Amino acid sequence: MRIPETRSEDLPPMRVNTVTMFLVGTVAWVVGLVVVLLLRARGHDLGGEVRICLTGIVVGLLGMLWGAGQQRRAARRER
Repeated sequence: MRIPETRSEDLPPMRVNTVTMFLVGTVAWVVGLVVVLLLRARGHDLGGEVRICLTGIVVGLLGMLWGAGQQRRAARRER
């Protein structure tokens, strides 16, 4: 908790491109999935790693959809 007497001015919110952020994360999950599939093809016994990677990809895609909607709403507000 900040002490009000020593509080500096709050910074304005930083603009972040959430679609790009989720895209980078989704690409990382796709790379992870490829690595897991290659390890599985070489005979390594893996548990639920494929499902984990697929879940990360789905969450990333949903995040990109959400981020695109946020960007559209923000653009409308600025007009």
